[in-house]
Amino acid sequence: MSEHTLTLLRHAKSSWKDPTLTDMERPLNKRGRRDAATMGLRLKEHGTTFKTIFSSPARRTRETITSMLLTLPAQDTQLTFDQGFYIFERDELLQAIRQLDDKLNDVMIVGHNPAMHETLRWLTGEAIAEFPTCAAAQLSLSLPHWKTIQKGCAQLKWVLLPKSTTT
Repeated sequence: MSEHTLTLLRHAKSSWKDPTLTDMERPLNKRGRRDAATMGLRLKEHGTTFKTIFSSPARRTRETITSMLLTLPAQDTQLTFDQGFYIFERDELLQAIRQLDDKLNDVMIVGHNPAMHETLRWLTGEAIAEFPTCAAAQLSLSLPHWKTIQKGCAQLKWVLLPKSTTT
């Protein structure tokens, strides 16, 4: 049995200002950029590593990661933008997690709701009321392989919520 760490991060607040943009093209708004930078610092304070990140390729997830990483010292981060993480359903996100390479023990996934929130609740069995934009949660999983994840198999280490700010 090996120890795996999974950090789930929901993208920061996006802009709906331009109705001509597709969902994939929506950027962060001012609050989103600010929250993403702040969350980068808060994640660092909690000892979160940024060695392996899998992310939706949506513009708002890319901008969230960029803002976060710019607040931190340079790291050796393997960052993969994969269409397979542009997911909104829990079961699809679980399937993507089950396909992770077992050599990866510490993974961050940056994605979208409701998949992120529902996956967090399903893995931990905790009644987490909300998972707002730019929220992060870290889970500890004792399992032999990523493909063996099941309901309630994770222990919640922490949940970080962005500071309430106004745009």
